[in-house]
Amino acid sequence: MLPTEQRLLRERIILADDHPVFRDGLRRLIQRSAPEAEIAEANDFDELLALARSGPMPAILIVDLIFAGRSIEEALTGLRQEFARSSIVVVSMIEDRAIAERIMARGVNGFISKSLPPHEIITALDAVRDGDLVLRLDASGSSIPERDNEISTLTQRQLEVLRMLSAGKTNKEIAVSLGISPFTVRIHVSALLKSLGVSSRTAAAAKAVAGGLFP
Repeated sequence: MLPTEQRLLRERIILADDHPVFRDGLRRLIQRSAPEAEIAEANDFDELLALARSGPMPAILIVDLIFAGRSIEEALTGLRQEFARSSIVVVSMIEDRAIAERIMARGVNGFISKSLPPHEIITALDAVRDGDLVLRLDASGSSIPERDNEISTLTQRQLEVLRMLSAGKTNKEIAVSLGISPFTVRIHVSALLKSLGVSSRTAAAAKAVAGGLFP
């Protein structure tokens, strides 16, 4: 894995949040880790879209879930489709796991609580850049990978991918079925293999069948 500074050197990051204090703080955290990173800031969702469409494809979109009291949850599906090769990370004060998992099921790469200590937020962002799907809810460090049942750690989207790869479908076929890019499918496959503690698609399928997930 490349050092953080080298990885971010080639990345364009767009940070969208209507809370200037949090936005400025997160920007400073990233800049301290990677002073050469290109970081653009947006105050609302429309500005995020304008920035993302006006330059090189962003590597990461970091976006608040609520702008001016309104949720952008419904818009995340379109954002995922338009920027299929970008990692999307939602940051929020919401601590409800059911809501977080529902957001993850829309195809985003991460859901990170704003209440986390700064070093944990950066660690979570690093994991997303490494291709993981990340859910971090609170300062206790709770996350999807810490659940007892490995299969229950998977998001809805990962379960869809697992079901299709268990049926022998290729990444391209899965991408067409789900309306996402093969690149995004690879991210989901990598994440679910890690969550299940296996190293191959065949082993993941076998574990799913053994766990009674699929016939």
